[in-house]
Amino acid sequence: MLSVKGAEGLKPEIEGFSAEIQGAVQAELELMLSSPFFAQSHRCKSFLRYVVLQTLSGNASELKERAIGTSVFGRANDYDTGETSIVRVTANEVRKRIGQYYRDSRGDHSIQIELPKGAYLPEFRIQPSRRANTFAEHASLESLIQEPITAEIRSTVETRRSSIEGSEVTAKDQSSVARSETPRRQSARKVVVYLAILLLFLGSGAAIFGIWKIGRPKAAPQVLEAFSHPKAPVLICIDTHDLHLPAISSPDSQRFIDKVLLKQIISLDDAAVLSSMAGMLGKMGIPFRVVGAEETSLTEFRRQPVILIGAIDNKWTILLTQNLRYRIEVANPPGSGSNKEPIASIVDSEQRGNVPWTVDLSIPYAAWKTDYAIVARVDDPTTGVPVLIEAGLGNNGSIAASELITSGALVARLAVESPCKNKSNFEAVIGTDIIDTKPGPPHILRLACW
Repeated sequence: MLSVKGAEGLKPEIEGFSAEIQGAVQAELELMLSSPFFAQSHRCKSFLRYVVLQTLSGNASELKERAIGTSVFGRANDYDTGETSIVRVTANEVRKRIGQYYRDSRGDHSIQIELPKGAYLPEFRIQPSRRANTFAEHASLESLIQEPITAEIRSTVETRRSSIEGSEVTAKDQSSVARSETPRRQSARKVVVYLAILLLFLGSGAAIFGIWKIGRPKAAPQVLEAFSHPKAPVLICIDTHDLHLPAISSPDSQRFIDKVLLKQIISLDDAAVLSSMAGMLGKMGIPFRVVGAEETSLTEFRRQPVILIGAIDNKWTILLTQNLRYRIEVANPPGSGSNKEPIASIVDSEQRGNVPWTVDLSIPYAAWKTDYAIVARVDDPTTGVPVLIEAGLGNNGSIAASELITSGALVARLAVESPCKNKSNFEAVIGTDIIDTKPGPPHILRLACW
């Protein structure tokens, strides 16, 4: 069941769709998604394409928040929709972009796609072309709406036809006139309709291409564009934890227990971040390999693009953020010999006096309230390759950074930030609130592009 808006703005209900309506809706959808308002937002494109195609396929009743979250954003079937608001946030963003698209779009649209506030079920508004002549407009209304339809839709169409022709003929009389038309006149009417629709789509396509071509040089930084065609598999470098337990290590410190069991420890949360990133790269067809931070070298970094996960136990994250505006500093780092727990901070190099983003690991884990992370994409001068950093001060920060990237929210934010236009690098400080040791939605606290 779908709400279809007629030419007068009514919302009658219709069961199923004719081939003409489906074709027109899908054509309008592709034009919309290829426009500058959607082209750079993978998350919004995926959301809108899913809800529209599901509706056209007769699955409108399945457009619930949880179903969209699992099908579009890869969430688990039992994920908590109260804690994860990605579907609601994306829907609001899609509504804004649809509004911008129709406000700034030149030319007519035979059908407009809308997403009503507070719902995930799209509506399709039939819009006769303003440029079409009276006869073509009359005919397009007749051809786009097919049986079965409600009496309310039929009444709306006939009323619109009456206003076009300037007559006072009732809907019933016009139905009689339509039935009495000769086959030759009906055939001529179809030709006019098809020509009008073809010219409309060609004109809209040319306009969209022109807008896209003009807008290309103003593109915001792309998170993984530089990783798309690497000469060698992308290197994912993840932090590994050294347990520093000499009491159970072997005398020569060279055996399996020393090299693997005590030093190559990966937390479950870091493994989840790695899994999300691996899934995203897999969908994009980007090859990759995974190494531990302690098992690689700077020389190896120079061979291919690099993704860094984690901060405190990833020495490369600490090193490669030192020349950025926002950098990570760790007091009492693991392995330093200090009896104190590490204290990790994100420091603003331009405002050294205040350090608002700090996590003290000596605080009981259940008492943590916030965590922070850095997400950055830089053409690193040290390695000479593109580097993507998703590094939390704690494990919850890394999870929040991963969600920001894989959900498409980061790309959407970069696309609307004026200072990021014509820039290729960016760095963001991420914050997340922690409830019962679990991270909430990520929030961008600071953003710099260059």
